[in-house]
Amino acid sequence: MRWILISFLLHTGLSDPNSNPGFRFQVTQKGINYLRDVLVPVVTDAIKTAKIPTINQRVDTPIGHITFELSSVRITNVDISHTSVKLDAPSNAVAAISNAFIALNGHWHYREDSWPHISDSGSVDISASQISINLNLVIGTTDKGEPHVTAKSCSFGIGHVDVTFHGGASWLYNLFSSSIADSLKDAIKDQVCPLVTDEVDNDLNDILNTLDLHTDIDDNCYIDYTLVQPPFVIKDALFVNGKGEIFDKTNPSECPSPKQDMPETVDSDRMVTLWITEYMLNTAGYAYQRAGFLQYNLTNDDIPDDGFIKFKLNTTVLKPMLPELYQHYPNKILTIWIYVTKPITFDINKAGVSGQAEGTITWLVHVNDTLVPAFTLDAQLDLCVNLSVHLGSKSEVYLDLITVEPNIQLKKSNIGDFSIKSLQSFLIMARFIIKEFVNSKVKHGIPLPSIDHVSFSGFQFNLENGYIQMHSDIVYIDTRAKLDAKREVYTVFPHGFECKIRNRENHDVDGQSEKHFSVLGVNFF
Repeated sequence: MRWILISFLLHTGLSDPNSNPGFRFQVTQKGINYLRDVLVPVVTDAIKTAKIPTINQRVDTPIGHITFELSSVRITNVDISHTSVKLDAPSNAVAAISNAFIALNGHWHYREDSWPHISDSGSVDISASQISINLNLVIGTTDKGEPHVTAKSCSFGIGHVDVTFHGGASWLYNLFSSSIADSLKDAIKDQVCPLVTDEVDNDLNDILNTLDLHTDIDDNCYIDYTLVQPPFVIKDALFVNGKGEIFDKTNPSECPSPKQDMPETVDSDRMVTLWITEYMLNTAGYAYQRAGFLQYNLTNDDIPDDGFIKFKLNTTVLKPMLPELYQHYPNKILTIWIYVTKPITFDINKAGVSGQAEGTITWLVHVNDTLVPAFTLDAQLDLCVNLSVHLGSKSEVYLDLITVEPNIQLKKSNIGDFSIKSLQSFLIMARFIIKEFVNSKVKHGIPLPSIDHVSFSGFQFNLENGYIQMHSDIVYIDTRAKLDAKREVYTVFPHGFECKIRNRENHDVDGQSEKHFSVLGVNFF
């Protein structure tokens, strides 16, 4: 039962609306009701296996004062017919059970307090009806940003208790069983709420404290989902505001990009809504740039040789495009150093997701087993990105490059001044190759927060300025069920979209007229 309580509480721990987190999670009343419906059979099964402590009571009966003991009690039947979970601002959840029924049996023993200390024993059946429990939970955070739950108050009531004795002189004791029933009612009342609050305040929080809110993306970076402030409730919806920041493992540092404002609430007929913010994506660009991941040495080994065009990094092959390079280094192998000098930044708006990257491209020539720098380019790339969620044993967000628009300028040359107009045209024509190359290097998605036995079910996307809303439902996966290994993919733009980025194709790079050239039979201009 504990893990499902954790699931419920984690999906309902939230923060102050005045904060701008990198990641937000909202649970609607529909989601709360679903979790409640899932909890009822789980709680029922847990109650049936609960250990009932021995009850000792002193009772005034027609045969005198007796010490009554009820032991080896087990629960035989539970009926929880009416339940509710209501959200209450600022950060409360009130769980209520009404008109519940429970049946028990056990062993009874009594001993008369006065001489001659007559005793007797046998079995007993007990039924309790019209049971009600009201538990007020406050869901907050520790100073480490971990979820923390406190049972603020608990009330417990029993409408009626029936006791039927078996064995011994049970026919006699059944005549005054109501006196013992009243005593048992008081004993049960005294024990239930302390047990419930202890479960929440101690055992449940011990389990919550073991949760790892720092999830590895790959060997370079991790994402931090720690809660940034206490929970909050607005308009029958519960939110959690998490950092949603990606950090470099070696030298983690806060991303300086601004955070986006988000609406107070969102209307949705789904159970949950997740916010992926522009800031969250920008922390990825910042972290991976700091980790040194955004640099690459491009060699002939990276170029497939089974395509229609047998392209190789060689000064002879590139002679029509770079004749000056060929003149200095005829028929030499090339290596290209690609280095991103600034973090990649992203922009989310209603039209789509775009990005920008800046860096340098250094062309090096293999001369006598030595790499000799020939020239260096400044490069700016305008990116158009699609976003998808992959559902499986865990859920991950992937960024897929759709279009790249390159623009270059000559920064430094060791082969003299030359026109790069042809090279600019070549890069524009090779956008598909660049796109496929970049996507092949992005092998890991950003993990979404997950809880054992709870999975998302389908996604709908809504793009706004500064963030993407992802509406979904949640599904409880029974411990006996095996999670389908097949991954489902939900994409923001499943049929593509018009990529609105700056058009540099007609930009006059160096003030010179364009030259027509051909590389391996492909004409460029």
